[in-house]
Amino acid sequence: KWYYPIASIAFPLAYVVFLLIHAIILKFDASILIPTTTTPLIYPYFFVNLETQGVGGVIKWILILLVAFVAVGYLFFGLDKLGKKKVQKV
Repeated sequence: KWYYPIASIAFPLAYVVFLLIHAIILKFDASILIPTTTTPLIYPYFFVNLETQGVGGVIKWILILLVAFVAVGYLFFGLDKLGKKKVQKV
């Protein structure tokens, strides 16, 4: 359906909310590291790292990724519609 690409961003948005709540619970303490690495446990991805990106940077990256996910979703939606039209003509 036409709204599936938009609906598909619900899970990534929920995950970002989870990551930010996780950061609040850990009191934004980036000294807690993932075992065997020097990567902070609090921010698993650079684009949600409030310390390096800031709030504006995090919002910018999230919007960029959401637009990209929706665009790819509509690309697949269009390809699916084209495929169905070709099958009907045969």
